[in-house]
Amino acid sequence: MNRVTKTLSTSFLTGLLLASSWNGSNVHGETNYPDVSKDITGYEEINYLSNQNIINGYPDGSFEPGENVSRMEAAIMLTRELGLSTDNVPDPGLKDIPKDHPHYEYVAAVVEAGIFQGTDEGNFEPDRDISRIEMAATLTRAYDLENEPISKEFKDVNDHRKYVSEVASNRISIGFPDGTFRPNESTTRAQFSIFLARAMDDKFKKYLSNAQPDPNFEEVDNENIRGTYIWHAENAINEPDKILQFAKEKDINLIYARLDRTQDYSVYSDFVEKAHEAGIEVHAMGGHPNWALEKGEKRLKMFTDYVTSYNKVVPPRQQFDGIHLDIEPYVLKNWDGDSNNVLSTWKNNIELFVSEVKKNSDLETSADLAFWLDKHQTPGQPDTSFSKWFIDTLDHTTVMAFRDAAEGSNGIVDVAKKELEYAEELNKELTISVEVKENKNAPQITFHEEGKQVMEEELDKVRDQLSDSSSYHGNAVHAYEYWRDEN
Repeated sequence: MNRVTKTLSTSFLTGLLLASSWNGSNVHGETNYPDVSKDITGYEEINYLSNQNIINGYPDGSFEPGENVSRMEAAIMLTRELGLSTDNVPDPGLKDIPKDHPHYEYVAAVVEAGIFQGTDEGNFEPDRDISRIEMAATLTRAYDLENEPISKEFKDVNDHRKYVSEVASNRISIGFPDGTFRPNESTTRAQFSIFLARAMDDKFKKYLSNAQPDPNFEEVDNENIRGTYIWHAENAINEPDKILQFAKEKDINLIYARLDRTQDYSVYSDFVEKAHEAGIEVHAMGGHPNWALEKGEKRLKMFTDYVTSYNKVVPPRQQFDGIHLDIEPYVLKNWDGDSNNVLSTWKNNIELFVSEVKKNSDLETSADLAFWLDKHQTPGQPDTSFSKWFIDTLDHTTVMAFRDAAEGSNGIVDVAKKELEYAEELNKELTISVEVKENKNAPQITFHEEGKQVMEEELDKVRDQLSDSSSYHGNAVHAYEYWRDEN
């Protein structure tokens, strides 16, 4: 930071200390900084934080959005925004922040909260510019960010990947167009304002779109499903034409496409449009076993918000047709011995999912269901199978009837029998999915050994046997990545 000509650090800190603590009100007034116009990146975020008295300008009235933020300035802003107590905080024992330092209490507060750390030499270095990687680390700690299994990779990030992954997954910082994060660069006042505002309020997590109305588009809604899963989000982003060619060869007309919500909308719009032109439905897919737990509710809602927001800003031919969840909490350690509690939170989160989707869109809701869950009762409804409740709650359900034969006891039709009965009773649509991924421990659940030809023959038998069912909607193969590579 250039502190020679304007002593920016001193004047900015003075402004921060004169500001009153944030009271949580949601003020949207405009500030009068002469160097902050609607044309600059961060205009709305700067106004938001300024109106919350979290960030102030300089005595000459300017904001200086391009100047850098120091570690001390960041510490003061986060102390105020988070409402951290500065009374009787333990001494952090930093050599360059003695108790008589004018901003000692702020440093003590953020160190005690675990948001900032001292250097290996035992210093805080209050006047040093905060780097982008430090920004990522402090916001991750301050807002207890939790990463998802899908996250954006940056070619210039080797160390501290966790923190960069957290801010990217939460769309606080998505890096630069050239695929870099630039971890060692300083963080400007405008940048820090943007990052902090996004951490505080999801409404600042904006997405790119140049959407135009498209009244001539005819919605794709297929009856006899031949579906597959795009399990790796990067495949839908990097090889859409290969996927669509594969879909054409296999007569696929529905794709569950896993998304990476750290990406801008533009990476999906072309793929979805081309799929629609080929008569293929595309349902956005997300999920993680933790999404069935209380701590997963936030992640589930963030994913839902991403997809519904996407659909609001792209034309119909680029919109997803539905949202599909793959959660499967029975792989978690706490399933054994505590399945009832897991089922209860899973139920609550599915209800939240459906409510959020229907409130914000007309997207179809669906999810994967293990066939054996029909043996579990619904929490709060002891006379109702969990499978029946699940099927009733969603628009359509994909039953994972993972077996390598259609007929006979314990065959595909047999294991999905109860789910089909529930679906017919409830007038709901049901898709049967099978597995093609190798499983050496349980070869009977996959067609890996039998190969693609046998799988097709068995799926034909499934279609024949279930052709009279009013709810049977077709088949899906898990997943494109394995199906493509099978013999």
